[in-house]
Amino acid sequence: MQGLRLLQAGIFLVSFSLIAFEIALSRLLSVLLSYHFAFAVLAVALLGLGGGGVFLYLLHSNGCLKKLSGNFSFWAAVLSLAVSLSVILGLHVSSAFGSLDNILSYSLLFLIPFSLAGVLLALFYREFPAESAKIYGFDLVGAACGSFGCLIFLNEFGVVSTVFLLGAFSSCAALVLASLGPPGLKKWVLPLLGFLVAVFLFGAERTGLYRPDVPIGKNPSKEIHDVLYGPSLRGRIVETRWSAFGRTDLVRLSDYPDQMDIYLDGTAGSPMYRFTGSAGNPGPVIEGLKTTFPGYFPFLSLREEEKDDALIIGPGGGRDILLALMGGVKNITAVEVNGDLVDMVRSHAGFNGGIYRDLKNVQVIVEEGRHFFKRSAEKHDLIMLSLPVTNTSRSLEGFALTENFLFTTDAIADYLDHLSGEGRLLVVAHDDIEALRLLSLSLAVFKARGMDEQEAMSHIYITGSEDYLVFVLKKKPLDQQETTVLYRAMHDLGYSPGISFFPHLNAPLNPVLTSLGKGWTTAAGIQEMVGQRGYNINPVSDNNPFFYNFERGLPKSVSLVLWTSSFLLLLIAAVPLFMKRNGAVSLHGNRPHPPGLLFRAVLLFSMLGIGFMLTEISLIQRFSLFLGRPVLSMAVLLSSLLGGAGMGSLWSKRVTTPTQTIRGIALAALGVALVVLGYAVALPQILKQLLGLSFTVRIGISVALLLPLGFCMGIPFPLGIRFLQEIRMASSIPWMWGVNGLGSVLGSTLTIAIAIRFGFTEALIASAALYLMVFLLFRTLALSERSAK
Repeated sequence: MQGLRLLQAGIFLVSFSLIAFEIALSRLLSVLLSYHFAFAVLAVALLGLGGGGVFLYLLHSNGCLKKLSGNFSFWAAVLSLAVSLSVILGLHVSSAFGSLDNILSYSLLFLIPFSLAGVLLALFYREFPAESAKIYGFDLVGAACGSFGCLIFLNEFGVVSTVFLLGAFSSCAALVLASLGPPGLKKWVLPLLGFLVAVFLFGAERTGLYRPDVPIGKNPSKEIHDVLYGPSLRGRIVETRWSAFGRTDLVRLSDYPDQMDIYLDGTAGSPMYRFTGSAGNPGPVIEGLKTTFPGYFPFLSLREEEKDDALIIGPGGGRDILLALMGGVKNITAVEVNGDLVDMVRSHAGFNGGIYRDLKNVQVIVEEGRHFFKRSAEKHDLIMLSLPVTNTSRSLEGFALTENFLFTTDAIADYLDHLSGEGRLLVVAHDDIEALRLLSLSLAVFKARGMDEQEAMSHIYITGSEDYLVFVLKKKPLDQQETTVLYRAMHDLGYSPGISFFPHLNAPLNPVLTSLGKGWTTAAGIQEMVGQRGYNINPVSDNNPFFYNFERGLPKSVSLVLWTSSFLLLLIAAVPLFMKRNGAVSLHGNRPHPPGLLFRAVLLFSMLGIGFMLTEISLIQRFSLFLGRPVLSMAVLLSSLLGGAGMGSLWSKRVTTPTQTIRGIALAALGVALVVLGYAVALPQILKQLLGLSFTVRIGISVALLLPLGFCMGIPFPLGIRFLQEIRMASSIPWMWGVNGLGSVLGSTLTIAIAIRFGFTEALIASAALYLMVFLLFRTLALSERSAK
């Protein structure tokens, strides 16, 4: 009994460290790489979990397993060293050679710790198949706790110290598991070495004795690269803050003493200006924004009664607030999701005039912008946003949650509903493709409200410079008097008529938009025309909020991982089927059973891996808007789903006979399919109705909705391990672990592919279909067993 408890403790620590390392690694890769490369590297690394199981199976097939049996502490100790050293080597590779040239190096480096973890976890199941319920249960509970623990560590220590700390946790698992082996001192050497190395690295990083550099500016695809290494700006990082949300840097510009820039993960740059604190005399640089930055352009035609109130989403370093103050807005509410950025701006009040701290008519709220809207009933004269350049990711798997809910058809509809009678939405875009997608979104919303495109165009105007465009959507139609004033202002400021559109005017403006405004063409026609140029500007909704995916079809990184993981899964799944094709196995030990049992097992573990990830990622996307705090939401949702699955796995220990095992797999899979289908249909409306409740209550509701589903999802896997043991195929357990791991990587990628093409609701339906197939496979097996008795 004592040995089983030590085993469970070791499994808990390994799983805790592993998922926390995955989260920390996703944060680190978001700093080093653009999000699509981060996604590809992380996906390749996670293939190691399945690959470790395959490696163990091959060792067993070659008679090498005896040397590994029971040697859990060795693998855990090597894992603890690999966690820390892979990151150290990755940072040195990035510093020495630059990020974009070393995608393969990153992938191979980070493949190592996940492969070692795959070997260790597969070994647990291989050695103790009868205890699979408890092993899987503590595995999932450890992962649930790790998702919360990593959030705490990242906020407290930053990403590098967190990785070293997780190395120490892994070495603690090795020390615990060493207790299971035979007496002797030799077994303690490697676990103690791993522990001492990890503790030393953590202490050295915290005290500054050894602090590996995170080379944030070496990647040319990051905005911050030109600022730090370009020939003209000569920027220097003066402050850095790490948290679970990301890395926030403040950059001082040597040649521009009145401006500093703030970056999140080296991108989404936002300026912070030297400000006097007075909108009437803001200083020459800020005053110059009136003529150099199109974000001020809409204020040129506003009447006094149209400037009572403004809501700014994503104010960053405060530029939009300054524009609103100079434009004469009386009361400003700014909603910023990055708490570190807000604290950074407040701490430099002496430079920025206390724009986030000292101005009585400016209120700054730390919250996700769209969620703030959903919970607010207030109307605003102005709603202002600036489109960021998002080459970073907030997500566990590195891609799916990169997009947010700020720029979807549902978001535009919310903005319209929160505008006052003469209110307008102002969005600053970087290029015509972003502006055209905003136009597509807006026209789709008006069409859903019964307005034709020609009439809808009377609510919209677009203009700007070569660097920025401003897109304005007014709740009521624009009149010709206002558009005439704006047209003249466009010429006065030197903005290009070729990229501009104003309704009601017979003037030489953008011919495509003018044709749309006169009803000579359609939005679908423009989308097709832009598509021929290789861009996708079709409307996106909350169901597929990928505003920045302008590629036609799937992004290349997603396609690459999708086809690679599909090929590997088919290859790994097919090999044991050919190896066992002549062998008949027995379910009850006294009569042969058809060889199709192994085929069912392969389908079971592959579909469980794919289906679990389809459900997990889709539900995280659904609940993130409901909870409204991206990082905490992910931790709550992962903990609820994985914790529930852990409880389900522990409960499955009650299943004791082969017949009950088959029926248990079938019934649990049916339960998951029915709940997921119900959530796919009803969850959006349920969450919408409950959105007004307090944050604590909403967390409770999320947990209550996810725990039962997780409970059902945690049952089939350990019963599948038991099933392999009962049909005398325990030697195939590591291989099936590998199949399940590869299925998980394919599932995460497939979720993104389905969501981009159709939506997250459809991804949930696909998950339900997979679980329903598992039910049918094992329901028919149960019926055949019953008839054979």
